[in-house]
Amino acid sequence: MLRLKLPAKFLLLVIGILAVFLGIFSAIIAQRETKLLARKNAEQEHMLAQSLVADLRDNMLAGRPRSTLSLIESLRGTHGLVRLDVFRSDGTPAFGSRSERIDLPQLREAFRTGRVVDFNEDGGTPLHTNIFPLRNDAECRTCHRASGDILGVILISHSLEEMQSEVRKNQRQVVILFSLMVLVIGTALYTAVHLIIHRPLQALSEGARVVGRGELSHRITIESRDELRDLADAFNDMAGRLKESYAGLENMVRIRTAELNESVRLMRGILASMSSGVVLLAGDGTVKMINRQGAWILGQGHEDLVGKKLTDAAPETAAFQNARVGTYEEITISGPEGMTIPVGFTSSHYAGGEGEQEGLIVVFQDLTELKALQAELLNKERFAAMGRVVAGVAHEIRNPLFGISAIGQIFERDLKEPDQQELSRALIAETKRLNQLVEELLIYGRPMKLKLEEADLRLLWEDVLDLHREELKRKNISVRGDYAVRHPVTLFDPYQIKQVFLNLLRNAMEATPEGGTITITMLLEDNSILFRVADTGSGIPRAHLEHVFDLFFTTKPKGTGLGLAICRKILQDHGGDITISSEEGAGTAVTIRLPLHIGSGSAVSAVS
Repeated sequence: MLRLKLPAKFLLLVIGILAVFLGIFSAIIAQRETKLLARKNAEQEHMLAQSLVADLRDNMLAGRPRSTLSLIESLRGTHGLVRLDVFRSDGTPAFGSRSERIDLPQLREAFRTGRVVDFNEDGGTPLHTNIFPLRNDAECRTCHRASGDILGVILISHSLEEMQSEVRKNQRQVVILFSLMVLVIGTALYTAVHLIIHRPLQALSEGARVVGRGELSHRITIESRDELRDLADAFNDMAGRLKESYAGLENMVRIRTAELNESVRLMRGILASMSSGVVLLAGDGTVKMINRQGAWILGQGHEDLVGKKLTDAAPETAAFQNARVGTYEEITISGPEGMTIPVGFTSSHYAGGEGEQEGLIVVFQDLTELKALQAELLNKERFAAMGRVVAGVAHEIRNPLFGISAIGQIFERDLKEPDQQELSRALIAETKRLNQLVEELLIYGRPMKLKLEEADLRLLWEDVLDLHREELKRKNISVRGDYAVRHPVTLFDPYQIKQVFLNLLRNAMEATPEGGTITITMLLEDNSILFRVADTGSGIPRAHLEHVFDLFFTTKPKGTGLGLAICRKILQDHGGDITISSEEGAGTAVTIRLPLHIGSGSAVSAVS
């Protein structure tokens, strides 16, 4: 932005006021001059019209109408007259004139009212036009008895160009005169303000800058005997006092700065080497300081947190201020892509310079790895124990189930009563369900042999969809997504992965209401293939979400609680993983991740 000095500002103010005043004054003069010239032209046109009317009456009574026509033609084109003629009521010229017929509403108005009509016409040449009626007086009625009160009109059009040119010329002269006045007055005012006010103020400003640079011995000299001289004396006195106190402060600051720099260096070294996060919070929760490990745990940049409230970046950290000081507590904060991060922390007060409590020092750690190790150890122990129990129980159950199934088939074949046959079929169906449960228990409880082959996941998913298209159509459930996009083939056990797809589709179909949507997406990410199945069902309650992979956990009336547990085991045996995200009332999304291994085309076997 342009910076103006005081004389320039004062000059602009005065010039602005003068320009407004003189502009208004010149506008008034131009308006008055225009009116006077217009009145003068109108008077001339009236005098000309009256002369023509008198001349026309005399010539008409004497039987010489052509004399008036000759007079009109001689006057037309002189003294700015553009049009001068006599017209009848239909707009045609009288006396056989060479003028063209005209069609003006003002012409009809003059015939209708019998009054003089004047108006301005805008066009290539601006005109002022007067229409003067020729009345059918008593001496005229001897020849024009059948005519009305108005025999015709005299139309006079006078060009306004000369008048407007004169007005513009006068306006230019007024502007030049006023500009000279403004220039002279502005120059005089600028010189006066510069000498009386600006030069002393400039000396004060320059002196302040010199003192501000540290030259405390500098003094300001002003010759005038007014308030500016008093201001300069006060400034010089202030500079002398500053010089006296600066010397003592400079030495004290040097000592304290060295001590502070050493303390800051040590503190930064300690904080940088810590594996835990450390944050210093003011009383209102604003971050005064945080080490980089702490910012990394919260998923933020170090510069993005300092000076802002910590709860704006991680709302769960409100527990830092609400927790009891000195106790260890744990919270869960939200991470990227819907992940959660367990965090353990302790807090303590810190005091200000006068001993009052100013805020909190919070030391916190990311417990993700620790929780994962604990969960993995617990799962391994549970899996080993469960595997041994399940394998033993499954083997013990399989033989009796075979016998029960055989007996049921014999009953169905030999019994004749419909009720008895229905009971036999129900016995066989339940036996098959129990046998399927045994198979699932054996899959979960014993090591799985994978037959790895190069295959395309999208083709496998198409096979799974083909098995359920009729049911999807019957329930009016639409399947959308980009699962048909071609991706590189990878190594996996098609039979086992197909079981995973079947289980996920069945769960999605059971959760999706009629008219709902199942969305399938596939994408490549970090040498992995991601496959996501999302439904528009009622979702999974938050309390159940962390138990969906637990063995025998189910919310279905006839569920076994083995489906998702087996899915996870199959994917983990392939080196992949499965995750679930859900929101009540919005639906559930299941994401599986498989490593992208490009094989040689031959079938191989692996044991997990």
